[in-house]
Amino acid sequence: MNKKTPLSTYTLKNLMLEALGYTEKDIDPEGHYFKQFDYAGTQNDLFRITEGLAIKKGMLSDDVKLPRTAWGCHGHNLFENSNTNFSQKEIERLFEAFSILLNQNVISPGMYRNSPFLPFFHVTDHGLKCIEENEILPYDSDGYLDQIRKISAIDNWVLYYMTEAIKCFNSGCYNAATVMIGLSAEKITLDLIESFKNYLNKHKTSFIYKNGFTFQGDIDQAFITAVDNERHISVKYSKFIKYFNNIKNHDSTISGILDPSARNTFYDFIRLSRNEVSHPSDIIKNETETLLIFISFIKYVKLQTKLTSVLNTI
Repeated sequence: MNKKTPLSTYTLKNLMLEALGYTEKDIDPEGHYFKQFDYAGTQNDLFRITEGLAIKKGMLSDDVKLPRTAWGCHGHNLFENSNTNFSQKEIERLFEAFSILLNQNVISPGMYRNSPFLPFFHVTDHGLKCIEENEILPYDSDGYLDQIRKISAIDNWVLYYMTEAIKCFNSGCYNAATVMIGLSAEKITLDLIESFKNYLNKHKTSFIYKNGFTFQGDIDQAFITAVDNERHISVKYSKFIKYFNNIKNHDSTISGILDPSARNTFYDFIRLSRNEVSHPSDIIKNETETLLIFISFIKYVKLQTKLTSVLNTI
């Protein structure tokens, strides 16, 4: 396959993290993986497993066959089109990604019974936790979408928009991907507002309000009037925040899902990212910043969808 751009350092770092936790025999020529060796090996082992994983995910060609190398050997220097499918730029970024994992205390120099020095290394206790929580990147379309599918009560339109977003991202259409993520965020927001209407209707007689908060009639009807008269979703959301934050006695199940500052930050981040590319503004999104939106969006979807579900059921 022809790569449009070299894999970024951030992408390679996440691939390395996933490679450290990989436990199948299908990507290393010798069938090895790090868990077999108590999560220790050499830099060469990590680069080889990372390359095998990138090939499996379709992120890298397999024109050059990976060398059969015993575990824990220094191996050979990587050369483009000779003993690796990585380009020169990607090889340089592999070194950068390896340094990031070192600096983040995911890995540490030294391999028990082999050498206390690099290129030998072992995975730290902190690193093992990071492996468990490894972020799935949109390059892995099925893996990324599976994270969304597994979210309880996820809306089908959110899944549809995110499927389109991944197709755009993997085609190098980063502005279009950002727009589709924004549509997903807006659908989540509309669902949240509808669930809040039901919540207000069911519990309006038991609410205690903050001083200075006023409205006409019943709170549910006042909120419906306030949001239904607005066309822009961002304004609707600000009305939701106003009403939500002025109720003092939310059930602890609700108030503990997402604190106000985080809730606003997530929404504003997605909204502003979408708005700057959905109108003529001469802005071109790049791979890295779009990738960061994809990663943060998973947490956003989980929290907002959970809040919507709780509001509907409590």
